[in-house]
Amino acid sequence: MSKIFDYELIYNYILDLIENELKEHDRIPSEHTLCKDFCLSRMTVRQGINKLKSEGYLYSKKGSGNFVNPKKIIYNISPFTTFSNEIIKLNKTPSIKLLEAKIIKADETIAKKLSIKQAQKVLYVKNMRFVDDIPFLFAKYYLNLSILPNLENIIQEVKSFSKLYTQTYELEPIRDYSEIDITSTNYESKSLFKVQNDLPIIKISTKTTDKKTNETIDYCYSHFRSDMAKIVVNYKEKQ
Repeated sequence: MSKIFDYELIYNYILDLIENELKEHDRIPSEHTLCKDFCLSRMTVRQGINKLKSEGYLYSKKGSGNFVNPKKIIYNISPFTTFSNEIIKLNKTPSIKLLEAKIIKADETIAKKLSIKQAQKVLYVKNMRFVDDIPFLFAKYYLNLSILPNLENIIQEVKSFSKLYTQTYELEPIRDYSEIDITSTNYESKSLFKVQNDLPIIKISTKTTDKKTNETIDYCYSHFRSDMAKIVVNYKEKQ
């Protein structure tokens, strides 16, 4: 039988409270109370709490204590994933805010991603996606204007890229490439997510293709908050 360290007693106790008694944003017992109840040092108690924080179960408020983090949002990645559908399935409200949109010339990297010629015009779009008004992910799109003509004139009104592709341009979009990476927060992500502490960012690069013509519609870099998102790759989902 493996030895249980003292800090693990605190970890397991609080984890049981989170899973069976406490609700999202509830305050856990104070360090002073835990020290007294378990006859442990503050350093040991704090070690158990910090482990829970690092795993995303808790967050702290200066001068107020430690609180239960909302459960992570399970976000499915599949050939037919759409942000709105995934969030609505969880009985939550999705929304989108356009942060930037401009026509640029494709450099060598973007041209290769979109299977177009270098210096060809593409629409660069950056937007923020919210879940129940909380920043959840921000995305940077490179959109192929050769099959999305005049998109720059209507992008301000776009609330769903999936509907844009299928209804406005009569395409059959399918995600045929995804790449997952882990990065750290930088000035941009801290500002957009309104967080002060460093946290891992889940970066997912995806390519969307028109099923009818096999032309690339867009290439997108999505940046998810790791403390809010759990990514599931679903190979079996059907349209």
